Amino acid sequence: MQPPVLILSDEHIGSYAVIGDLLARTLHAAGIPARHCRLSAAKFSRLGGADTVVIHNTIGPRFEPIKGHRNIAMVHHEWDRYPRAWVESLNRFTEVWVTTTFVRQTLRRSGVVVPMDVVRPALDLDPIPVRTSYRLSKPFRVFACGAPHFRKGFHLLIEGFSRAFPKRGQAELVIHTQRGGEWAGVPANVTIDDAPLSREGLLARYREFDLFASASLGEGLGLPVAEAILAGVPVLTHDWGGHKDLLRTDAFFRMPHRVSPQPYCSRLDHFAPGQRCAMPDIDGIAAALRLAAASDAGVRKRMAGIAREWLLGRYGQRAVLERLRSRQRVVSLRRDS
Repeated sequence: MQPPVLILSDEHIGSYAVIGDLLARTLHAAGIPARHCRLSAAKFSRLGGADTVVIHNTIGPRFEPIKGHRNIAMVHHEWDRYPRAWVESLNRFTEVWVTTTFVRQTLRRSGVVVPMDVVRPALDLDPIPVRTSYRLSKPFRVFACGAPHFRKGFHLLIEGFSRAFPKRGQAELVIHTQRGGEWAGVPANVTIDDAPLSREGLLARYREFDLFASASLGEGLGLPVAEAILAGVPVLTHDWGGHKDLLRTDAFFRMPHRVSPQPYCSRLDHFAPGQRCAMPDIDGIAAALRLAAASDAGVRKRMAGIAREWLLGRYGQRAVLERLRSRQRVVSLRRDS
């Protein structure tokens, strides 16, 4: 008899809901049916019997195992140290799942001692239109997306973009974000697009652009980078943090950065001594943007193709299912296996 699997995703963070949905569909494809619910609905829902496996897909302060169940924490974290109180919470779980080796290393370094595994959701389950022409647009078009938060590094990207393309008509940067951010002083060739988009609508946007850029100071995974790669769009970013698992070293435009003490924390309880981040260099961003804009169409096409093949070899459905079937702790969710 197969135990029920329930994934509780934090609905306050859009990317967590996406990952939770992809994980549920991935487990189902592996023969492990899972129900996906909002984290806040857990207290009002029937969780099932004591054999129910509950996967908590949220952030540090909300990790709380549910008595009487097998509890798995699905952890995403941007910096390379995890707060002590959060570590103590994780050590009360049966086990921990992460989507990248960076997060696994961070948690081990921070003192998490329970069993831990890299369990990757398949990232190619939703159709993503693929770019087929690598002729540059006029003007050169760059896309970025993410929440209006310091960590996403939009201030660094905008400044680097302005230095790379100071003249009107040379290039255009479009940043898709959520409503509620402060964007005073944005240059004329930078568009802030905060109109709500469905997931399908967002995935269809990537291929409209010549380049995807991320100047994020840190990502546990980096879902937009993965989506851009799957859309066949060349990527400009760094390979620190979760990005490292997504990128092949010769298949992206490298954004110069230095690993530095993490300079900003949105809440005191999110801070841990020794936290570091990737701080992109503004002049380096400008130089990399100019390099991408001057590159040959054949080079960009080859780069995009290699990057996509590499990513599918790690986060594509076929590769993910092969890995799942070889991981004993994941297979153990199937009692009849």
